[in-house]
Amino acid sequence: MSAFTDHMEDLIVKHFLQNNAQTPAVNVYLGLFTTTPGDVAGTGVETVYTGYTRIVSGWTNITPAGETKNDGILTFPANTGSSVTIVGAGIFDASTVGNLLIYGDLATQKTLATGDVLSFALNALTLTLD
Repeated sequence: MSAFTDHMEDLIVKHFLQNNAQTPAVNVYLGLFTTTPGDVAGTGVETVYTGYTRIVSGWTNITPAGETKNDGILTFPANTGSSVTIVGAGIFDASTVGNLLIYGDLATQKTLATGDVLSFALNALTLTLD
């Protein structure tokens, strides 16, 4: 998972190239997608399975290889509705609505049946910035 949205790219240009300081989000939230988004806002479909909510996520310092990984276990609420297939994930600047900042496909899609919980182990998600 490692593509910046147009919104994120705009924030970077404003902050670093136009000397227009941007205020970072207090928290960033991991969200799940049934259709992977693209760079443009409003593309992709965030899942809405019953019980779903975005979760706060933390990330490690960047490595010399340009990678950062989730710094804790990330566990989403159980699916209490019908089956849904998760194909991608994204990082948002808010727990609801807000702006998608970074997104990508999961290495392996995951179908969640009723009662299933999706969880990512420590360092299971990698963002590559290069």
